[in-house]
Amino acid sequence: MNYTPSFDIAKAYTGGYGDFSGKLKSGSSSGSSGFGMDPLSLGLGLGSSVISGLFGMGQAQTSASIAQAQLAAQNQAILEGREQTKAALGQSMWAPLFQSTTGGDIAFGREQAAKKWLQGPFAERQLGLGSEQSKRERLARNSPETKAALRYQNQLAIEKALAERKAVTDAMFGPVRGSFA
Repeated sequence: MNYTPSFDIAKAYTGGYGDFSGKLKSGSSSGSSGFGMDPLSLGLGLGSSVISGLFGMGQAQTSASIAQAQLAAQNQAILEGREQTKAALGQSMWAPLFQSTTGGDIAFGREQAAKKWLQGPFAERQLGLGSEQSKRERLARNSPETKAALRYQNQLAIEKALAERKAVTDAMFGPVRGSFA
């Protein structure tokens, strides 16, 4: 015997579920009126309770899925933090070791190759460029324009020193008027 309860709206309208219109006994003088539940109210009541139950379940499922998603995100963040900590630890352990052994050897090899390259086909050119540069510097130092600029700078320095000394004596003794010669 397979029993599955179900609600049939047609039975509710035709009275198939029984007569729910029992009389209310009251002591009012206006007479007794029929108080019961008509089939439309019964259908609407059952329908609203079913709908509210479904929406309540939907809200509960939504809240549960949001909570699960937040928990999953927190777990992922924890795992990523652990991986970053492991990477930092490995870096701090192995970087000095690599620099002192293999890394140092690689850097030394690169420096040696660069020196050989500069000393090989470009060595004469480097010497020639150095010679030309020193020649230009000597000529620039000994040019009349450079000497005139140096004399002007020296004259300005002397005038500045004299003005500073005069300002100090004027501050101590007041300005000197006239000449003592």
